[in-house]
Amino acid sequence: MISLKELGLKGVYRSGIGDIYHDFYQKCLCSSVRYDRAVGYFSSETLVVSLRGISNFIRSEGKMRLVIGHPLTEPEFMAIQNGYRLAEIKRSLSDELVNLLDLKNAVNSRLQALTYLIAHDRLEIKFALRRAGMYHEKIGIFHDIQGNKVVFTGSANETPHGMLSNLNAESISVYASWNEEVFESYGKVYEDGFETLWIGQDDNTKTIDISSDIYSAISSTFSAGNFDVAACISQDEIYDSISNHTKPLTPHLPVILNDKPFSIFGHQTAALVAWRSNSYKGILKLATGAGKTITSIYAAVKIYEAKKKAGQGLFLIVSVPYVELAIQWTVALYEFGIHAHHCFDSTKKWHDDLVSDIDYFTHGLKDFCAIVVVNKTMATETFNNLINKVDQSSILFIGDECHNLGSQAINEKLPKAFYRIGLSATPFRSDEDDQDSPFPSDSKDRILSYFSEIVAEYSLADAIHDEVLTPYNYHIVPVRLTSDEQDSYDSISRQITAIIQKKNNLGLSKDDLRMLTQLTGKRSRLLGSAENKLIELDSLIRTFSSENRKHTLVYAGEGKPFDNDADDDTKVITRVSRVLHHNGWKTSQFTSAVSKSARKQVMASFKEGVFDALVAMKVLDEGIDIPMCKNALILASTRNPRQYIQRRGRILRRAENKKYANIYDFVVLPIGDSSASKNLLKAEAERVNDFALLAQNKMEIESIIQESGLNLI
Repeated sequence: MISLKELGLKGVYRSGIGDIYHDFYQKCLCSSVRYDRAVGYFSSETLVVSLRGISNFIRSEGKMRLVIGHPLTEPEFMAIQNGYRLAEIKRSLSDELVNLLDLKNAVNSRLQALTYLIAHDRLEIKFALRRAGMYHEKIGIFHDIQGNKVVFTGSANETPHGMLSNLNAESISVYASWNEEVFESYGKVYEDGFETLWIGQDDNTKTIDISSDIYSAISSTFSAGNFDVAACISQDEIYDSISNHTKPLTPHLPVILNDKPFSIFGHQTAALVAWRSNSYKGILKLATGAGKTITSIYAAVKIYEAKKKAGQGLFLIVSVPYVELAIQWTVALYEFGIHAHHCFDSTKKWHDDLVSDIDYFTHGLKDFCAIVVVNKTMATETFNNLINKVDQSSILFIGDECHNLGSQAINEKLPKAFYRIGLSATPFRSDEDDQDSPFPSDSKDRILSYFSEIVAEYSLADAIHDEVLTPYNYHIVPVRLTSDEQDSYDSISRQITAIIQKKNNLGLSKDDLRMLTQLTGKRSRLLGSAENKLIELDSLIRTFSSENRKHTLVYAGEGKPFDNDADDDTKVITRVSRVLHHNGWKTSQFTSAVSKSARKQVMASFKEGVFDALVAMKVLDEGIDIPMCKNALILASTRNPRQYIQRRGRILRRAENKKYANIYDFVVLPIGDSSASKNLLKAEAERVNDFALLAQNKMEIESIIQESGLNLI
């Protein structure tokens, strides 16, 4: 893509002397990844005459922000409403949109193009409303991928008559960011003015969403050619409606949250008191579902309010391991009036906006800024270079699922924030985390070095007792190894033991470490794909009624079965899915291999009951909030307390009409008495007894624990 700087743009374009559309507009659109426009009039016919520029813009994942001062036509308004409806069902429309805009005869498809632009978040439109008269300013700003900007202003509207040289006589002045002196004197004021207008902070002009009830009232009553706000709707009604329908643009505590009066629990208050007493640093070790997210957002709001009174600002950074969790955070923050930058898509989607906000913040023009970022992006040089511009004393860093922040590569990139909160039900990865690895780790020391210490704990037992979480029944599903599996398990375990003994005596070579990794992974895969698991699964799910199937999570083993034939490439998760399908269950896999947009649609369908069960491996382990889930079938064996604690907590969140949850644990049992068998039994017993301890049916399963030899704890 050619940069804006390479286009050879002139400072002024006038109809009759130059061609505004072909010489300027289309060229800039083809080279841009963002286009901001504030005009009196907009026509969707512009999409038709701009096919080449628009289609290139879409391929580059460009986004248009448009402020208009005159209502749309009824067909255009309906097309936009259809776009919002399509967006709500999370349809992926990139290919359809590009194909549509590539059509040679797209005149009749302009409204469909408008719908697709809205639905795929490529176009966002707001209506500018003044107390008297009409918003008639004409500003345009192009942004390219390299950070170059071109601001233009003049008489041209965003219509064919405003752009094409054979129609109206128009002129525009152009200010390029690489001409720094001219841009600072003229272009910057228009750029800043657009941002102020967009966020609704212009003193004389208010902006409202096209999808709002206020706009509908205006649009339905104006008369073509004689538009007068006062004739459509009273000024008091307009401004009262704006205040009633618009969330505050600053952090605040909500009056209502999740349809209930907002307040925090005693354990949340105690956690924040302890955190504050530890110089605003510490880890909140709260049980999964006990309100870690709300606790930390509450802290952010209170710090913001205190700093605002002192004439200072707060810069909030929330870091999470997964995109799904990032999306969840942005929704939660929004309920507290916090509009966060989404630093979990491609860099070009958030970079320029974040640069602008950091500039505003560091120059005292904004007193608050918020970011939700995935750990992978947080560790990049690009992100760090931006954050390093912010005064450390202004930063509150929240590390969600903070056990993921212990690696050296990520830990050394954590911002040197004055305020630090770590969140996790299990703050430290155990030495046996991931494939039962015996390798030691320095991650715990790094996490404690950054966050200081665990300042508050609230256990699962506490949460169930206080009715913060739902009680559960625990069901043990014994799964015996076959004789071949037992022989293989013993053999692999002997090899692992030999290498570990060598490690204790002589240390390990790179080859030894590589072999140890392979063997621990192989043994874990053997347990995860034990043959009798599918037989027991088939037997168990036949006992579920159609209604009881709903909202079930199924955790399957990773990768291919241990005894996988060369001709059979079927993964464990697929075999599990087939058993469910053959018994009439409607299921969908939910893994990292599924695209982000597809996962959103799958999750929405699952919550609505379209699917009975989600079949996952690890994606649902951390942070994903699915309160309505009432059943968990855990087929993936693990010795890692962090993992099974997270999985248990996943289905214990409270929901309407949910009195209790059910956990079905497929426990792998040996058939011999070798030392490896005894170690396996002990490892399984730790998990079983941990689950059983808090189960409301503890007495009922005592006999199964005894009969299976799991009463070792």
